Amino acid sequence: MNIIEIYKKYKITPALQHHQLRVAGVASILCQEIPTISEDTSNIVTACLLHDMGNIIKFNMNLFPDFFEPEGVEYWQNVQQDFIRTYGNDEHEATITIVQEILEGHTAKTRVIDLIDAIGFSNAKRNYESNDFGWKIAAYSDMRVEPYGVTTLEKRLEDGNKRFKLNKPGKSRHDFFLEMAEYLKKIEQQIFEHISAKPCTITEESVNVLIPEIRTIEIGS
Repeated sequence: MNIIEIYKKYKITPALQHHQLRVAGVASILCQEIPTISEDTSNIVTACLLHDMGNIIKFNMNLFPDFFEPEGVEYWQNVQQDFIRTYGNDEHEATITIVQEILEGHTAKTRVIDLIDAIGFSNAKRNYESNDFGWKIAAYSDMRVEPYGVTTLEKRLEDGNKRFKLNKPGKSRHDFFLEMAEYLKKIEQQIFEHISAKPCTITEESVNVLIPEIRTIEIGS
């Protein structure tokens, strides 16, 4: 199946589809720019396309109701409950279970899951200190996409800091945010010191050029 057929099968919300497609677009640009990367770059793109498959479990749909059109919030709340009944309350564990289903019998399954596990704000220190460029690219690509499109790392961190203060108050949590933010900036430097492009060249427009092709990517059997 191609990725859009997979999204339809698992009832992924339109906004979440667009997010994962954009993250894969950022990763595609970076993979094309780093010719010496020592792995099949399709694994990185696949991980980006699947990294949030279970995220509907944690959605508060009243915050951004426009993200759930045209079906509407009630429809997606029912889908959310189906996800929880099937996969449990942990969105990351749900994502991994879904990826295992999609890639059952596929030789790249273990590596794709490994890359998905690298994605996440709290992994910034580990990703920075690692020699695994796949981890760096997958995690950084996710940090370049906000709810409404591709953005700069600086803007994403600025918005993230506001949400962090609201949802996880306290000095120790704020210090943790600042520490991880600095590691993400260092990861950006690590990536771009290998290529001629600059972070500012990765935009919503440059990524959108790749989306039609990414939508046709075949995954799994």
